[in-house]
Amino acid sequence: MSKWVAALLFGAGVSLTAWADGKFDAQGFAEEMAQEAKVKDLLLTDTGNIYVGMLDNGSNRDGYAMYVCEVARAHASGELDPKIIRIIDIVKVSNGEGFHDLGRTYCKF
Repeated sequence: MSKWVAALLFGAGVSLTAWADGKFDAQGFAEEMAQEAKVKDLLLTDTGNIYVGMLDNGSNRDGYAMYVCEVARAHASGELDPKIIRIIDIVKVSNGEGFHDLGRTYCKF
């Protein structure tokens, strides 16, 4: 696992119990998303939701959230509970302003 992926997944002490059932390759998913130039950060929560940090360029990112859903589906084997994928403004998070949605989707596996 690359240092970048390890820092994203484990740097904040995030529990991946929601992803530990063997039905989702969280590491492979994170590594694939790390190749995306627009993605600045990634968080898989212990409830199974996915947060993708990006810079706000003024455009709606619902379509990108749907793309992230497709990437996540490619790393799933078997049925999983539906997940919420949120594309968030990484600058606002960094400034302590909380999670501001740029886009989101409900992803069914």
